[in-house]
Amino acid sequence: MSRRYLSLWLSAWPLERMRLKARRQGRPFPPEEAPLALVAPERGVPLLTAVNPAGRALGVTPGLPLADARAICPGLLVRDAEPVADAEELATLGLWCTRYSPKVMLDGTDGLAVDITGCSHLFGGERSLVAHLEQRLNRLGLTYRLAVAGRLAQGWAWARFGAGGLTPAAEEAVLALPVAALRLEAGLLQALQRLGFRRIGQLAGLPRAALLTRFGPALPTRLDRLLGQGEEEFTPLRETREFAVRIGWPEPIGRSEDIAAATLRLLTSLCRELERTQLGARRLALGLYRVDGKVARLAVGTSRPVRDPVHLLRLLTLELDGVDIGFGVEFMLLEALETAPLGAAQADLAADADAADLDRLVDQLAQRLGAARVVRLQPVDSHLPERAQELVPAGAVFRGRPWLARQPRPLRLLPHPEPVEAMAGVPDGPPLWLRRRRECQHVIAATGPERILPEWWRDEPGSLRDYYRVTTAEGGSFWVSRDGLYGGHPPPQWRVRGAFV
Repeated sequence: MSRRYLSLWLSAWPLERMRLKARRQGRPFPPEEAPLALVAPERGVPLLTAVNPAGRALGVTPGLPLADARAICPGLLVRDAEPVADAEELATLGLWCTRYSPKVMLDGTDGLAVDITGCSHLFGGERSLVAHLEQRLNRLGLTYRLAVAGRLAQGWAWARFGAGGLTPAAEEAVLALPVAALRLEAGLLQALQRLGFRRIGQLAGLPRAALLTRFGPALPTRLDRLLGQGEEEFTPLRETREFAVRIGWPEPIGRSEDIAAATLRLLTSLCRELERTQLGARRLALGLYRVDGKVARLAVGTSRPVRDPVHLLRLLTLELDGVDIGFGVEFMLLEALETAPLGAAQADLAADADAADLDRLVDQLAQRLGAARVVRLQPVDSHLPERAQELVPAGAVFRGRPWLARQPRPLRLLPHPEPVEAMAGVPDGPPLWLRRRRECQHVIAATGPERILPEWWRDEPGSLRDYYRVTTAEGGSFWVSRDGLYGGHPPPQWRVRGAFV
């Protein structure tokens, strides 16, 4: 299938972005008949970066120093340019355009490129897709030009220097475009114009080797891309997802009940697709496409692979509370960001039902409190008790070795081992009594030792440890260690590591 690209040029984006922001926030903005310009400093001199039509009609153009512009138009209104905010909002508008195709790319500082290959039939063809987008851009009040072409370079050139719309198949139309449509740097473009090159057709027939020698690699590369002998790299704003479902309406919706019903419908469709491939969802993203060109994105995660629409709806409902939908939502997109194998299982057994209930509880707590606040212990490849486990999110995939089930371990270790005095019958034997907190406790039963050597690969001091489980006459059951051996230097130290309850 041949590629098809839609190129969108927003010729007055910085000014219109500010106007849209002011309208959303309910703030006043200068009327269209008032001359307005944006200013940014360059080498210490404030230069005009954008001018509205009213200002251009009075002779003010971008690139002029502010002082010269004031001399031409004393009543010129000036605002500081915000290039960072312009780029962020352009990316937001690009995400909003993913309703037409999952592949959308930023195309300079004032344009977007959309790969609509295989997508236009969903809107009734390319002309219907373009008309659908034009209707929404008009509603936002944006100044734009659209072009659809088989190559990125052709779409960019036709949107800015051609008639717009669908690029004609005849190569003569492309060759008649000005040299500026090659998207060259200003210095190279001026050099070509000084030599008398005005149209692309004047360059197309010249040997590429001669152009390379005279002007460098940029000119022949741009020519080849425009005329079909090379292709530009397409870098979408976000990764394309394998599992995604969408729904749209002729008129926007705004009631929470309607959004919840649409979400359940999307979840049911997505879970049906996952069931066919024996997969379950681990992370989901729901995009609410607002009529004002914004996208509200919600993300949820699960502790285990899931394809239960009702459970997933509960998680998304927690995020839907308080979400800003502006003046309404006209399109929704649900994507599975992460999936994992999930085969068919008997769901009505008591054990499975208890495990499923626990998973649902973990998911809801993690969604409400944050995944980092709902944790569990996971074993680590270390025999030292203080390093044998770590806290991980409750929904994390289990990794590492299994628990040491045959060795006695207290349920909880003391945060700091408690030094005690002890006496053993033989050097390697268990203690006969412990003096702990100035109280002498006689040992009536003991098991051990469990000998653990220091981890030699760690660059830190350590000594051999012998661990014992002891029971005292007073009813205590402790896990104690002897650090070091009798007869060594320094002498061994006894410590209480934890208590069995």
